Amino acid sequence: MILKKLLSFGSLCLLSAAVSAHADTIFTLTSDACSGGCGTAPFGTITLSQGASGVTVTEVLKAGETYAVTGAGKSLEFQLSGAFTISGLTAGFLNTGAATASTFGSFNNSVECGPTICANGGKPTNYGGTLTFLVAGATIADFIANGHPTYFTSDILGTSGNTGNVGANCAGVVTTSAVPEPSTLVFLGTGIAGAAGAIRRRLKA
Repeated sequence: MILKKLLSFGSLCLLSAAVSAHADTIFTLTSDACSGGCGTAPFGTITLSQGASGVTVTEVLKAGETYAVTGAGKSLEFQLSGAFTISGLTAGFLNTGAATASTFGSFNNSVECGPTICANGGKPTNYGGTLTFLVAGATIADFIANGHPTYFTSDILGTSGNTGNVGANCAGVVTTSAVPEPSTLVFLGTGIAGAAGAIRRRLKA
C-alpha cells in the first residue's frame, strides 16, 4: 500500500515538473561604452526566465560594480515587441518607460535605480545587487534588439571607477541553459504511473 502511494506521488511530482520545465535565455553585457572604459568585460548578465505568468528578468552586475544615475542612460533599458505590464520590481527601482542610452540608441522600456538606493552620479555606495522584475504576459521572443542593434544596456559605475553604458548586442551573447526536456519527464512520469497500476492489479489478484 505504501509502495503504491509513493509511486503514484512520484509520478504526479514528475508530471508537475514537466509542466514547469523551461529554458532560461542569458544575455551577457560585453560592450563597453564607458568614458575611459568600465573595466574588464563581461560586466554582468541578464537572465530571462519563462513562466506561466510571463518572463522574469534578472540582472546581476559584476562584483564591485554599482548602478549609476548619470542621465546618460537608465539602470536597464530594453526593447519589447509590444505593450506589457512590468511588476514586482526590486525595491527602490522605478519603471521609467521609453529611454535613450547615449551610445546604444533608444529603447521602449527602462527601469531606473531610485533615490532611496542610488544617489545621482556614479557612487560606489549605490545599489549593486540583483535587479529583478516580471514582464507579465510576455514570452522570451518578445525581447528584441533595437535599431543599434542592442538587446539590453545598463548605466553603471565600473570597477575602473568610470561610469557609462555597457550593452548586450546581437553578436554571440545569447545562450540557453540546459534543463530537463519536458517530454522526457512526461515519459518517466507515465512509466512510474504504469508501474503503480501494475502493482495495484497484482495486489488485487
